Amino acid sequence: EWFQHSGDTISRVFHWVLEACISPPVYGSYVKLPGHNAPIPPEIYGQPKFYPFFKDALGAIDGTHIAVLAPTYMQAPYQNHK
Repeated sequence: EWFQHSGDTISRVFHWVLEACISPPVYGSYVKLPGHNAPIPPEIYGQPKFYPFFKDALGAIDGTHIAVLAPTYMQAPYQNHK
């Protein structure tokens, strides 16, 4: 009873959020790629279960929180959700 949205609804909303996150205003303001000399975080480099997958990555989301404000007409379904 907690998840009463169909897979189609979840997929559609996920893609809306993804499109918003990669839109030029958001991406250009909030996404900062590390420099080419930036060290690999020890949480990744020191873990054999992670490093093979991230060794060629430029960076990873590491505890990053992005504040998002939905338009007023869309806020009600998302209030009090994580």
